Amino acid sequence: MTALHTGLRVLRDLGIHEEILVMTDGGSDFTSTAFQDACPEVGSWVRAKVSQKGGMGILERTNRTLTYELVVREDSASMPQLREGTVRFRDWYTQVKLHSALGYTCPWAKLLEVAKSRNAA
Repeated sequence: MTALHTGLRVLRDLGIHEEILVMTDGGSDFTSTAFQDACPEVGSWVRAKVSQKGGMGILERTNRTLTYELVVREDSASMPQLREGTVRFRDWYTQVKLHSALGYTCPWAKLLEVAKSRNAA
């Protein structure tokens, strides 16, 4: 719930005010009554399979990259170290790492580009 509301706040701050499509897998985090009740407040919710086009494959790939880059390559000795590592990973993955699916740009730059084009219209 916290991630959903935080993500929505970031989009709103960027000037994106359309309804949001929340796409998740069938995990218990996303099938809870609290989560399902919150989705209509922001848009709509759909469950997707990993293998379906436009489905959860990208999320699974991000998780695999996180596991390799943070968990395997770094040996965090404490929860504070692990938390700090996840912040560094998030910043690297969204603001530095180039993604082929985005035309070899980073997600943050693409999000800002879309927000600027929508705000200019």
